[in-house]
Amino acid sequence: MKKTISLTLTILCLFITSTFFAQTRLEISKIKKEYNIQKLKQLETNLKKKAASEKEKAIEFAKQNNIPTKMTTKDGRILELQRIVNENPIYYTTFNIDAAVSTRTNHLQSGGSLGLNLMGQNMTAYVWDGGVANRAHQEYDGSGGNNRFSIGDGTSSLNFHAEHVTGTIIASGLVANAEGMAPQAQAIGYDWNNDKAEAASATANGMLISNHSYGFAFRNSLGQVQLPQYYFGGYIDESRDWDNIMFNAPNYLMVVAAGNDGDDNTANNNPTGGSGWDKLTGHSTSKNNLVVANANDANIDANGNLISVSINSSSSEGPTDDMRIKPDITGNGTQLYSSFNFASYDTFVGTNFADGNITDDYASITGTSMASPNVTGSLLLLQQHNNNLHRSYMKAATLKGLALHTADDAGASGPDAVYGWGLLNVKAAAEIITEKDTESKIQELTLTSGQTYSITVKSDGVNPLLASISWTDRAGTAVTRVNSTTPVLVNDLDVRVTQGNSTYFPYKLTGPTTSSKQDNNVDPYERVDITGASGTYTITVTHKGSLIGGSQNFSLIISGLSDTPTVCNATIPTGVNSSNVSDTNATISWTAVSGATYDVRYRVAGTSAWITNAITGTSITLNNLNTSTDYEAQVRSKCTSTNSEYSSSINFSTTSGSSTSCISTVDAFPYSESFESGDGWIQATGDDGNWINDASGTPSSNTGPSSGADGSFYMFIEASSNGSTGAIGSNATAILESPCFDLSAESSAMFTFQNHMYGTAVGSLELEISTNAGASWAPLWSLSGNQGNQWNSISIDLNSYLGQTISLRFVGTTGSNWSSDIAIDDLGLTTGSTANECDTLNFNDYSISSFSNQDNDGTFSVANGGTSLTLTNNTWKFINFPYEITANTVIELEFNSTSEGEIHGIGFENDNSLTPSNYFKLYGTQNYGITNYDNYSSGTTTYVIPVGDSYTGTMDKLVFINDNDVSSGNTSVFSNIKVYETSCVNSTSKVVFGERTDIFGSEDEFSLTVYPSPVKEGTLFVKTNQSIQLTYQVINMLGQTVKTGQLKNKLITVSDLESGIYMLKINNNDQTIHKKFIIE
Repeated sequence: MKKTISLTLTILCLFITSTFFAQTRLEISKIKKEYNIQKLKQLETNLKKKAASEKEKAIEFAKQNNIPTKMTTKDGRILELQRIVNENPIYYTTFNIDAAVSTRTNHLQSGGSLGLNLMGQNMTAYVWDGGVANRAHQEYDGSGGNNRFSIGDGTSSLNFHAEHVTGTIIASGLVANAEGMAPQAQAIGYDWNNDKAEAASATANGMLISNHSYGFAFRNSLGQVQLPQYYFGGYIDESRDWDNIMFNAPNYLMVVAAGNDGDDNTANNNPTGGSGWDKLTGHSTSKNNLVVANANDANIDANGNLISVSINSSSSEGPTDDMRIKPDITGNGTQLYSSFNFASYDTFVGTNFADGNITDDYASITGTSMASPNVTGSLLLLQQHNNNLHRSYMKAATLKGLALHTADDAGASGPDAVYGWGLLNVKAAAEIITEKDTESKIQELTLTSGQTYSITVKSDGVNPLLASISWTDRAGTAVTRVNSTTPVLVNDLDVRVTQGNSTYFPYKLTGPTTSSKQDNNVDPYERVDITGASGTYTITVTHKGSLIGGSQNFSLIISGLSDTPTVCNATIPTGVNSSNVSDTNATISWTAVSGATYDVRYRVAGTSAWITNAITGTSITLNNLNTSTDYEAQVRSKCTSTNSEYSSSINFSTTSGSSTSCISTVDAFPYSESFESGDGWIQATGDDGNWINDASGTPSSNTGPSSGADGSFYMFIEASSNGSTGAIGSNATAILESPCFDLSAESSAMFTFQNHMYGTAVGSLELEISTNAGASWAPLWSLSGNQGNQWNSISIDLNSYLGQTISLRFVGTTGSNWSSDIAIDDLGLTTGSTANECDTLNFNDYSISSFSNQDNDGTFSVANGGTSLTLTNNTWKFINFPYEITANTVIELEFNSTSEGEIHGIGFENDNSLTPSNYFKLYGTQNYGITNYDNYSSGTTTYVIPVGDSYTGTMDKLVFINDNDVSSGNTSVFSNIKVYETSCVNSTSKVVFGERTDIFGSEDEFSLTVYPSPVKEGTLFVKTNQSIQLTYQVINMLGQTVKTGQLKNKLITVSDLESGIYMLKINNNDQTIHKKFIIE
C-alpha cells in the first residue's frame, strides 16, 4: 500500500557527488584531463586520515563526557558527532511539480517549451547525507531504467532525509507529483561521515555535481549554542578543504544547502551585517561551491517569466565575514513532495507511520535541504544540454556562472545575502547554451600573470547587456578570528565594460541587502549589467597583483548580443607593446580591432623562424623564452575572409634570470635548515657574491651576530670591501636559493626563519618565491634597516601556494658602508597539522576564580561565545592553565578598558601569591610589573607578547588584572586570547623575540610609558605620572646622544632621526627611567 503524508520538517541536508559511470568512459577521460589526479588522491588520503582522527577523538570525548554521538531532535533533524573544537562537540545536522516550475526546469523536460527532452539521460548526481536512500524504492525505476540509485561507500543505514533528497533529484514520476528534476538520471549515495575524502575520490572518476543538504548544528539538544563564534560567516578549515578539492577538479561543482536557521537570531552574538544576519557556517562559506537558499513556491507565467517569489523565513542568511555574496542562489524547497522512508523516520522520531513496505512511501518536506537538490537536479540538465549541443561538459565555474548570470533578481535590487543572485532560472540558462556564438557567448579562458583579455561585442538594443566572469579560486587561508574581514580570495580577477568614455563596473555587496557597482575584491564571480544597452561595447578582463600559480582559468558569459555579425575590417592592429618582461616570459598587447581575432608571431631577433599563436583576446603572455635574449613580435588581425598585414615589430629583451632549478625537491615535512653542516641552500650566480657560513661572529665590529640562532652556525653577507672572507662591499647583493618544496598534498604551510640585521647602515633582506623552478620570482617579504643586535623571528604564511611546487630565495643587499652585515638562521617549513595554528581560549571551558587576596568588590562576566572576559571594578581573576613557558612562548590578546585604574594586565603564575615580574602591565597609573607593554590609550588594542623573553618555567595559572582601588565603575575586557609557541598562522600580528629588555616597576614609583613602537609617523608619545617638568635624552645603539630637550605636550618629534632602535632616558631628579623604542 502506498503511504503518503505531509510532514513539516525544517531539515538541512548536504549532498556530495560520487563517481558513477553513467557518463561514457570517453567523457570521463576528457573530464579527468583537466584534473590534478595526483593531488586529488593525496587529498583523499590526507582527508581520510584527518576525518578518522577527528572522529576517534570525538567518540572518546563523548564517552568521557557522556554525550550522544548520534541523536534526533523533536523536529526530526538528525545530528551526528563529527569532531571536537575548543572542547565543543561539532555535529552534522540535516536541513527539505511546484519546484520544477519555480526554477523553470519543466521547460527543459519532455513536453517543455524549449523542446529539449532533457530528463537526465546518462547523467549522474552524487548525494552525501545522514544515510542513504532505499535502492528498492519504486521511484528509482521507470523509463530511465531500473535500479538507478546505488550506494558509493557501502553504507547500509537507510535514511528518510536522504531518501527525500535523492527523489527530488531523480524520482521517475511514477507518482506524478513526486517527479524529480532529472527523472531518468542515476544517483549515487554516501553517508556523510568521511565526506571530503570520499568526494576527492569520486572526482577522480569524473564526478560533475554533488548535493549536500547538511551542515553544522548551531545548538545542542538542550538549545545551547555549541559552535565557536568564528564559525559564523568565517572561512574555516572545512571551507578551505572543499575549495581545495574543487580547485583540483575544475569540472566538479558542489551544491550546498544554506541551512534552516533563518529564524535563529541569537546563536551568533556579533553577526556581520547586524542582528538577523551572518548564519552560514562550514562548507557554506566556501568560495567555489553553490550555496542555495530556500524560497516558497514562485508565481511563474506560462512562458516561464517570474511574477513573484518570497523567501521562506527559515532559510539561513549570509553574508560571509569578508562580505562575499552568499547564499549564491535560491531554489524551491518548500513543501516538496517526493520519495520517503517511514520506517527510518519512525526509528529516528518515535512515530508509527510505517506500514511494512518502504518501496512506496512519499512525503512533503520543507527546507533548504530540499531547495538544494531542486537546484542540483536542474543543473544536471544544463550539463546534459551542453554536452548534447557542444560535445563537452562545462567547467564548474561555467555552470555556476551560468546559473548566477541568468538568475531572476528577487528581494532587494541586485545581489543580496537572502536570495544571493536570485531565483534559479534554468530555462534562461539553457537558452544561452543554445544561442552560444550568436546571441550569447560562453568562453572558457585562461588569464596569465600580466595578461589582459578583451573582446568587442554588439548589443541587440533590446535586452540588457550582461557580462560576467566566474572562476574556481585556489583555497584561501582559514581563519579562527571572529568576523575577520580580510578577503579570502587568492586570485582577484576583474571585469569591466566600456563604451567611449563610460566604464561599467560589477556588483559588490555593501550590506546584507545593499550592493553597489564598483570594484569587487572578494567574490570569485563578477557580473556587469547594462540596461538600455545599444551599440558596441568592449569587455575587458584583468587581474590585480600577481596571479598565484602564474595563471587563472576563468569563464566569460555574455548575453544580450545581436545575432547580426559584427562588421569586421581586418586593419593592422595599433598600440602594440610589451610588458611584464622577465627572464622567460613577456606579455604582448594591442588595441582591439572590432570583430577580429589575431595572430601573434615572435622570434629571436636576427633569426628567420617565426613562432605564431592564434588568439581571440588583445594580449598574450609568451612563455618559455630564452634568458638574456633579444626578441621581436608582430600582430595581425583576422576576419572571416581577409587578414591584415602584420604590424611593425615591437622589440624586447628577456632578463638574465636565475641559474638554478629544482636540483632537489623536498616533500617530507617538517623541514629545517640551520646551516650546521654547510651552506644547505644554493648560492646563486650572476649576483655580487655569496652568503658566508660562519659561527664565530662576523669580521666587522658593531654589526652582524656573534653566534647562531639555532646551533652555532648561520649564513651572513659581509659588507666590507677590505678583502675579508666573503666581502662583497657596500650596496651589493647576494642571493641564496632553496631546494624545491612540493606542497601538492599539503593542507597548510608556513615558512619560518630568524634574521639578524644590526648596524648603522643595514641594507635590506628580501624573501622571494618561485612556482616555476626559479624561472621567475615574486616578492614575498622584505625588511630593511637596523633591527637591533638580536635574532628576530619571522613567519610567512604559504597557504596561497598549496597544490604547487615552490622555491624560495633570500636576496640580501648591503648598505652604504661596512656596518651593514645581514644574517639568517633557523629556517623551517611546516605543513598540515605541523603548521602552527592556534586556538582562541574559550572561558566557558574554565572555572574563573579570585586570585590571591586581590579580589575585593569586583565582578566578572564571559561573553562572545566564551572568547572574552570582562572584569568590573577592583578584581584579579585566574583560570587554571598548566603550561610550560619556553623561550618561544607567546601570548596574544585584545584589550579594552573604559577608564584607567591602577594596574590592568595579564600574566602567568605558579602559586597563589603575587609575583610582579610575571605580569605584563598594559595600562594604569602605578608602575608595576613588566611595563614594556604599558601603552594602552583607548579602543581595542591587540598585544602580541613574547613571554619567553621575560621568564620561563612551569606555570599553572593565567591571571587577569583589573586593579582599581581608588574608584569604581571601571571595566576591562580581555578577548581573543591565544597562547602558542614561536608563531601562529592565524595570529593578527607578527611577534618579535629578543627586542625588549624588561623594565620592571612597583606600585607608586615613577612610571613612564612610550608609544607607538615602532614609530611610523615621526611622533613618539610619552605618558608619565609626574607633574614636574622633565628633561629627556634619546640615545642610539652606539651609545651616542642624538637628541635632548624638555618633555612638552607629552610628545617628542623624532622624524629627524634615522630608522633604528633607540633608548629614551628621562630623569625626575630622584630616578632615571630608560625606555626602548624603534623608528621605522
